[in-house]
Amino acid sequence: MIVRGYQLTFIIYDSYSLKDKRNVVKSMIKRMHNKYNISISEVGKLDKLNQGMIGIAIVGNDSVFIQKFFDQVVKELEEYYEIDVHDIQNY
Repeated sequence: MIVRGYQLTFIIYDSYSLKDKRNVVKSMIKRMHNKYNISISEVGKLDKLNQGMIGIAIVGNDSVFIQKFFDQVVKELEEYYEIDVHDIQNY
């Protein structure tokens, strides 16, 4: 069993208040959890208006599969939401 953790830091465009940011981040978390059945949560940058940080955990038995799966999640996040991922940390 392999467990991988990722921390994504991103900029949210068109976010002018904490309410705007919260709507985007909650939507991201709900959509990715429901679609991919991953563990995902907001883990930082809670008081920044246009920045967000989420943590994602993926469990599998093949590290190559986990990386491809994660890449697919990030690609969909960038395509569906007006965000720009600028830092990814692996754990």
